[in-house]
Amino acid sequence: MNLENLISQCLNKDRQAQRQLYESYKDALYTIVYRIVCDFDLANDLLQETFIDAFKNLGSLKEKKFFYSWIRQILIRKTYAYLKTKKETDDIGTIDYKLADHNSPLDIEYIENAIQKLPFKSRTVFVMAEIEGFSHKEIAAALDISVGTSKSQLNYAKTKLKLLLTEYLVD
Repeated sequence: MNLENLISQCLNKDRQAQRQLYESYKDALYTIVYRIVCDFDLANDLLQETFIDAFKNLGSLKEKKFFYSWIRQILIRKTYAYLKTKKETDDIGTIDYKLADHNSPLDIEYIENAIQKLPFKSRTVFVMAEIEGFSHKEIAAALDISVGTSKSQLNYAKTKLKLLLTEYLVD
C-alpha cells in the first residue's frame, strides 16, 4: 500500500493502517531519539508520544509524501522539549565516564558511546546534522536556536568527539 493511501486510512481512524504506518517508521525514528537521549525506556516513551501526537495532528499534514520529515520534526521537538524541562546542563567539563578496554579496535560501538557522552544540546545538533542530514536552518527552526548556535554546537560536538576518540587512535 502506498503512503498516501495509508495516511488517508489513518485519518479515518483505521487501527490496522496506524499500526502499519507505525511499523514502517518506528525503527528509524527510534534510532534518532535514542542517539539523543541515550536511554532505551525514555526513547521508547518519546517515540510513542510522537506517534500519538502525529496521529492526532495527521490532518494538518499538507503533503502526505513528506510524512517522514514531518514526524521526524515532531520527534526532535518533543525530545528537545523533554530534555529542556529536565534542565540538563551543557557543561563542557562533564565527561567523567571512561569506556572500558582501551585496547579494543575503534568501531561503531565506541563512536556511539562517545556520541552519548556529548552534552544534550551538542549531541542533538550533531545527530540531526551529521546522522539525519538536517541543514543548520532546519535545526535552528526545530530547536528554536539561531543558525549560528547550531553551527557552533556542531563544531563543539565534533571537537569533543575527536578528543573522546583520540585515546583509541593512539597506541
